Amino acid sequence: MKNLEKVNYKGFIWSLVVGIVLWLITPWRPRGLSLQAWEMFAIFVATIVGCITKPLPIGGTTLLGMVVTVLVGLAPVKDVVNSKGVVIQTGILSSFGNSAAWLIAMAFIMAHGISKTGLGNRVAYLMIKKFGKRSIGIGYAVTGLELIMGALIPSNSARTGGVTWPIVESISKSYKSNPHDPSRKKIGAYLDFTAFHANILSTALFITGAAPNLVAQQMAAQKGYQMSWISWFWAGLVPVIVATLIIPIVIYKMYPPEITKTPNAKNWADGKLKEMGPMSEPEKIVAIVFSLAILLWVLSGFFKIPQLNSAFVAFLAVTLLLITGVLSMEDALHETGAWNILIWLSILILMAGKLISYGFIDWFAKFIQSEVHGISWGLVLVVLVLLMFYTHYFFASGTAHMTALYLPFLTVATAMGAPLGLSAMLLAFTGVINASTTHYANGPASILATTGYVKQKEWWKMNFILGILYMLIFSIVGSLWMKIIGVWFSPLISIQKKLIQK
Repeated sequence: MKNLEKVNYKGFIWSLVVGIVLWLITPWRPRGLSLQAWEMFAIFVATIVGCITKPLPIGGTTLLGMVVTVLVGLAPVKDVVNSKGVVIQTGILSSFGNSAAWLIAMAFIMAHGISKTGLGNRVAYLMIKKFGKRSIGIGYAVTGLELIMGALIPSNSARTGGVTWPIVESISKSYKSNPHDPSRKKIGAYLDFTAFHANILSTALFITGAAPNLVAQQMAAQKGYQMSWISWFWAGLVPVIVATLIIPIVIYKMYPPEITKTPNAKNWADGKLKEMGPMSEPEKIVAIVFSLAILLWVLSGFFKIPQLNSAFVAFLAVTLLLITGVLSMEDALHETGAWNILIWLSILILMAGKLISYGFIDWFAKFIQSEVHGISWGLVLVVLVLLMFYTHYFFASGTAHMTALYLPFLTVATAMGAPLGLSAMLLAFTGVINASTTHYANGPASILATTGYVKQKEWWKMNFILGILYMLIFSIVGSLWMKIIGVWFSPLISIQKKLIQK
């Protein structure tokens, strides 16, 4: 190799400035905070800033943060145990055994089977064929496609870039609706924008829908709340159904396509299906394996069987895809997204854990509690939801945002008397729907806002309106639904307990 890899050295500036300033003011840290707590806070904030400014990809940025944490003595390399063999300080190597990180990494490899075999495209064409007589029908078909893919593909960016966007682009151009052109409003702009919001809904329905969901899961666990695949699904089911029925029609009224009837869509989908031919053997195997995985994930939520651990189910599914020949080890090793997320998610969770163990999170919660003494927990939770949503204007990463604010906000909410389950799920859902803000809010936004179909001004304006709608649906409908199914005061949904008792 003759040339060095490109590094965004300018991206280090703000991260270094913030980290150094916080480190230098350590002697004047707030009263009640230990030296280690403040130093860990300084490194954590500098790392989050680096995840935003991106001097290196997020994996490299978090690795740097981990190295600094070890060098200054805030974390050992290996676990430190006492004379009785009890771990008294977690080492960085143990962080890479995090089950959530491995679950999402294996899910990435599983999803490779969807794209490799073409099963994802087949499902898309079938839905367009069924619902594609009108523009709004295609909008709902795209939404339905995203909801199905949300259970199968763990990356919201991969779903959008690999499945949904190519379908939207093909349909749009078949009606001569082109980007960067007045014809964009024939149908392309409507479908492009609808596809983005369909992605938000699919992410909200499944805990494996995107990486920030897994961050919320791990941080909620540190406060004693357990989110399983099925418990997240049950909690999100009704608000997502309501939003799925409402959002496409609101977009249709707010941003109407010039073409309302699309009789050619069925013929287009038919043609694509004929090109694909009958369902292949690899497609059938992938469909069976994914169905089995989802079934086992559901069962693992209802029945606490050790062998049905969510991460193990993902390992099992990948193994089945390997031994049946659908995937090769080369496929698994080349799925860079899987190994990237394994690194950065493990490290961020480790750093958040250190903030807890050194007492920073408890201090923060007590500080806020003293400042808002006498205010009802309901009002505090509303304020936290609003902050969780609108502060996303300052973030270009859902993961960075969730890592920075979720645990402190959850701690504050529960310290004020808010129900643990309600607070954990409502803040987690807010970390999903806050993508309805900017054109850089997350990966799918970066993809769909830059296609040339929707202007940036339109994107911000319409998302501002839809963001309010999302918050109303999830805060009102979602909260009432979660009270009905027993989420508010219970770490596990009461429906699961009743089924287990039966």
